[in-house]
Amino acid sequence: MTSRESARSLRLSSLVVVLTVIAGCTAAVPPPPRVLAPPAPRISLEDVLDAVGKAPLLRTLPADLTPSLATTAEDAGFDHEQCEAGPRADRIEPCVFGDRASATDVVLYGDSHAGMWVPAMSVIAERRDWRLQVFGKPACPALNITFWNQQEQRPFAECDRFRAFVAARIAAIRPELLIVTNESFSQKSGRGRLITPGEWQAGLTHTLRTLKEFARQVLVLGDTPVLDQSAPECLAAHRDNIAACSTTRTSATARTWNAADAAAARATGAAYVSVLPWLCTALCMPVIGNVTVYRNRFHLTGTYVRMLNGVLEEALLEHFPPDAVP
Repeated sequence: MTSRESARSLRLSSLVVVLTVIAGCTAAVPPPPRVLAPPAPRISLEDVLDAVGKAPLLRTLPADLTPSLATTAEDAGFDHEQCEAGPRADRIEPCVFGDRASATDVVLYGDSHAGMWVPAMSVIAERRDWRLQVFGKPACPALNITFWNQQEQRPFAECDRFRAFVAARIAAIRPELLIVTNESFSQKSGRGRLITPGEWQAGLTHTLRTLKEFARQVLVLGDTPVLDQSAPECLAAHRDNIAACSTTRTSATARTWNAADAAAARATGAAYVSVLPWLCTALCMPVIGNVTVYRNRFHLTGTYVRMLNGVLEEALLEHFPPDAVP
């Protein structure tokens, strides 16, 4: 070995010793920081209401329409296959958003309309350092009613068991805030038997009264109005006449039991938030600004919901102020 090689070997050996000593005297390398999605715009209520008011004036589809009509139907805005219980499932490990180490537990519970609000709720949870857990099962509202499985034409027994499972989990979590929201459109309790507003109110009242025992604050988020036609299909056929795909607010809200939701909330001391001003004036439009609002007749796009994060947060904080948690 040459003198140069000997010197190089010595330097490398010394470096290994130094690194070994350093490694033994310092803490483990911290994990990399979480990679977060770009912050969602926090649009004020004034700006949302202004855009909703101007929506009926739109004639042709904006060139920068978001999401595009080709992707609107799939724009849920979250991993619904992972975060929602399947048709035969009667339990699920909830998806968790926000700060997992937070002392403030928030639960979002309901059917596919609970999942629909995840794109906004996840942003709010991140911003406010809440630990948000989502319990959702499509076609399975949280009400104390045995629903009819319309796909398989039988009583939806899995839904009954899922509701019992979630009630037990909420009792264990004891959240500071519980948000309940459901789709009331065309729900049935038997073959061809629609659930009446009175039955809906009674079922929701029972559920809220039970769950209020385990949550500091319970809030009912109102149902979304239902369009006459599915937005992406109608808009594709009427690109130069958006108004042809609009629905009057009277017709759109007559298909949902928002009054029953509000009455059940009042009867149990829960809060109630109407989402109608964020969607309709005298007309409910499928496009607001350059955003496609609906991905079918009754579900909002993830893109539009995410843009409502600011107004939803303001509405929640009216009933659940920042100092609500000791």
